[in-house]
Amino acid sequence: MSEDLLRQKIIDSICQEWPTPDGYLLGFDIYERLRSQSVELTHDAVESVLSGLAASGRITLTMEAGEGRPPGAVIYEVEADLCE
Repeated sequence: MSEDLLRQKIIDSICQEWPTPDGYLLGFDIYERLRSQSVELTHDAVESVLSGLAASGRITLTMEAGEGRPPGAVIYEVEADLCE
C-alpha cells in the first residue's frame, strides 16, 4: 500500500472516531480498526503517519508508555479542517 493511501485511510479512521467521549484517540485503536478492515499495515507505520500529522499541526499527539492503555500515540486534538 502506498504511503499516501495509508495516510488517507488513517485520516478517515480518525475522522470516523473523532470526537471521542474520552477526549482522546489511541493510535493503537486506529491500527486495530484498519486491521479489522483487512488493511495490511504495521503499528509503526500508523505511528509514523500520526507523527507526520502532528508535525504538520493537523493533530495534537503525545507518545505514552501505557498507564492503563496500550503504549504509543495518543491523539488529544484534531484540527477541524482535517475531516472536511
